[in-house]
Amino acid sequence: MKYSYKVFICNWTIILLFFLIYYGYKKISSMDQVPVVTKPVKTETQEISKEPNEKKTETLEILPQEVINNTELDELLKSKNFNGTAVIVKNGNIIINKGYGMANQEQQIPNNSQTSYYLGSLTKAIVATAIMQLKDQQKLQVDDEIAKYIPNFPRGNEITLKHLLTHTSGIPEHDEGEEQISHDELIKKISKQKLLFTPGSKWSYSDSNYAILAYILEKVSGKNSEVYIKENIFDVAGMKHSGFGEKFIQEKYPSTGYKIKDGTVKTPTLPHMSQLFGSGDIYTTAHDLYLFDEALYTSKLISKESFTEMVTPVKKNYGYGWYAESSYSAHGVMPGWNLLNSFNRNGSVYVVLLSNIQNNLNLGSLNNDIYIFLQNIA
Repeated sequence: MKYSYKVFICNWTIILLFFLIYYGYKKISSMDQVPVVTKPVKTETQEISKEPNEKKTETLEILPQEVINNTELDELLKSKNFNGTAVIVKNGNIIINKGYGMANQEQQIPNNSQTSYYLGSLTKAIVATAIMQLKDQQKLQVDDEIAKYIPNFPRGNEITLKHLLTHTSGIPEHDEGEEQISHDELIKKISKQKLLFTPGSKWSYSDSNYAILAYILEKVSGKNSEVYIKENIFDVAGMKHSGFGEKFIQEKYPSTGYKIKDGTVKTPTLPHMSQLFGSGDIYTTAHDLYLFDEALYTSKLISKESFTEMVTPVKKNYGYGWYAESSYSAHGVMPGWNLLNSFNRNGSVYVVLLSNIQNNLNLGSLNNDIYIFLQNIA
């Protein structure tokens, strides 16, 4: 009986130990499954890495540097309500290189020192320079008849390159429409017009003359006129913000042209740039145009002899693309733009005024005021 009692006690002890071990394990296991809640910790490195990205979105575009070395001259331009970019240089020192007013009134984008403008008739001085380069290279002569280069041109044996350069050819203006036109078709259209007078006898300003010159430039050089002018004028003078036609809108700071009509500022319709071939299809900045003037005057582009010939007036104080009076000047107008480029006879003063409002200001009068002002400063 004692033996049975011992067996009974032993069995219950084993059972009790089993339950203790089983429930103890289960409690520990269930504790492992309890989710641990922790407070979110701010990671300083994460915050720091976000800050530069946030700053990038807030950073404003840095506009081109402007030069104002004479506040009185700056105030003069403001007082005249000049809207555009002005570059004024005396004795090699840039006094003003600054934008005034708005390049785009709808978007409130201001003009700056690198705003681009269509040049209108200022293009002609550049085309005339290209022709004189070919003369310096003895590839043509200004007394050549245009029949030499365009055999079927009516009365082409009476009209010389010099007649074209000086607007004494008698060829009238051609209609400058909104449709695209090839160079060949443009010259054909011009050739169908009757002469206004015997070549060389009178003076009559005509874009047609310079379209023909640009066409002859291509014939003689064997290159597209845009390629030739870029390689031989823009690149040589350091004009990095200059180009042709519709590429204008691809520039970083293009201006929008405006015209005031009945007291309201409007954006006029432009002809297709192909219609202005050779006579008004170039765009540039005021500083680039100054670089062209300086390169022209200092014989970087053409010989001194050719420059003298270019600025010697034939009729109406007009040479080859330039008016030659107390200073050498060229004036251009496009629907929406008004432009004036000049430098004095000894190359000590350069004044470039490019405006994207066609008719709000007499640039000739402002130009004269600037020259008078410059007489009183070193």
